[in-house]
Amino acid sequence: MPIGVLTNCAAVLVGGLLGTALGKILPPALKEHLPGLFGYCAIAIGVNSIIKASGMTAVVLAILVGFVVGHLLHLEQWTGRFFKKLVGVLHLGSDQIDMEFYITAVALFCCSGFGWYSALTEGITGDPSLLLSKAVLDGFTALIFAASLGLSVCAIPLPQCAILLLVFGAGRLLANVLTPTMFADLSACGGILTMAAGFRVSRIKSVPLVDLMPALLLVLPFSALWSLWMG
Repeated sequence: MPIGVLTNCAAVLVGGLLGTALGKILPPALKEHLPGLFGYCAIAIGVNSIIKASGMTAVVLAILVGFVVGHLLHLEQWTGRFFKKLVGVLHLGSDQIDMEFYITAVALFCCSGFGWYSALTEGITGDPSLLLSKAVLDGFTALIFAASLGLSVCAIPLPQCAILLLVFGAGRLLANVLTPTMFADLSACGGILTMAAGFRVSRIKSVPLVDLMPALLLVLPFSALWSLWMG
């Protein structure tokens, strides 16, 4: 039973609802500065994940190749269109949503390295503690985003749950294949993505985050091949 996955997604939903309610009473200046402050925190979290890398070469290759693949497939554009329709179908927002800001939230909740690492860990060991800890952070993060984006944030747990359940299932199937080195490199790859999200939220530098997502799939085989070659 993926208790951690379901709890994590439920926390995002609850955070989105609370943030929507609080967004109506929070001072505009506070709503304006909170996302930027969160962006700085995301950069710090990303740095902390990157330093755990076992083979940085494999991570960098996964990032570069993954971004090229994602960009050629126009993943960010397709994701933006999908969520715009989803929000409309669920009647959770208006056409005035800042889609770049929204996709940043989608990337953080659905495809963070820590999220995938935690879901893989629960799939392999059955221990949900990492995802339960992440649920607290994600709930607060959803609150911050929802203060600006409103109920539209409540649409994110649907694909988030689907993605993390797939990762959880992969962990159960690949329990005897995944190594600590591959886990460390996955965390580092996710750290780069989290840093990029932080720069984007803080409006320092914008990179198409969804185009980076294939890197999270590529980093595991790249890490295994790099370890095999170096060994």
